[in-house]
Amino acid sequence: MKKEFDLDKNKQLLVVPNSAFMKGMTEKIGYFDRIITFDDLEKEIIRDHKQDEVGALSGKIGINNAYRKYKKFLYLKFDDNPNKNNRIQLKLVNPENFDDIFIADTGYDPVWSGVNDQNTFNPLFNALIVYIKENSKTYKQ
Repeated sequence: MKKEFDLDKNKQLLVVPNSAFMKGMTEKIGYFDRIITFDDLEKEIIRDHKQDEVGALSGKIGINNAYRKYKKFLYLKFDDNPNKNNRIQLKLVNPENFDDIFIADTGYDPVWSGVNDQNTFNPLFNALIVYIKENSKTYKQ
């Protein structure tokens, strides 16, 4: 699933879960100006003395508060496919309204091949690269 979205106007900050793997994979794409984890975002909010205004980052309301009251960003996360077992999704989310603007979906075999870069993560991130190319006038790989 992919929606038309002006990525170039929203590429200043990408927030990812607290995972060095997720952060590293998105940094290799070379598109977003800054990529930070939620832990990093919380530290910045505290450093800038905005924690009382923003509140906790837990859940969609907390993420939306950080977006509205602190800094604009996009949110990239892994998720289970709600309709099918043994499938994983990579979602790019607009925290302003929590619309998914991009979803890549792939299957995995929990018994034989497992979840790995070649079969699972590379196809997801390659699909994200294609989406960026289709929705950016500035992306150069």
